[in-house]
Amino acid sequence: MSEEKLDFRPLARGMGMVMSYAANDILFREGDPPRYMYIVLKGSVEVSTKNKVIEVVGEGKGFGMLSLLDDMPRTNTARALEPCELALLDKKKFRFMIEEAPNFVWFVLAEFSSRLRATNALL
Repeated sequence: MSEEKLDFRPLARGMGMVMSYAANDILFREGDPPRYMYIVLKGSVEVSTKNKVIEVVGEGKGFGMLSLLDDMPRTNTARALEPCELALLDKKKFRFMIEEAPNFVWFVLAEFSSRLRATNALL
């Protein structure tokens, strides 16, 4: 499956709420309740846990899905590294995309595996 097939930016832009953030804006903090998952349309976002950077999420990638799945508080902090444009998908739209958008579940699984590998590398 090519990366091109996994580019959900156009769909996320159409379904989600598109928001712009300035460099260093905090999107959410560890312990916050989940409201959205995010897909980076432009820019990059730093994901950290306990003040350790886990990953830099770039254009076309997503984050913030785990808390939407288990309805538990955020385990990470997300901060815009530069001016960013993000598509925010609430739980209802996230579930719709999982159930209806071809290959979106593979996109989510790829994001989970990337984040897990990055976290494991820090241990």
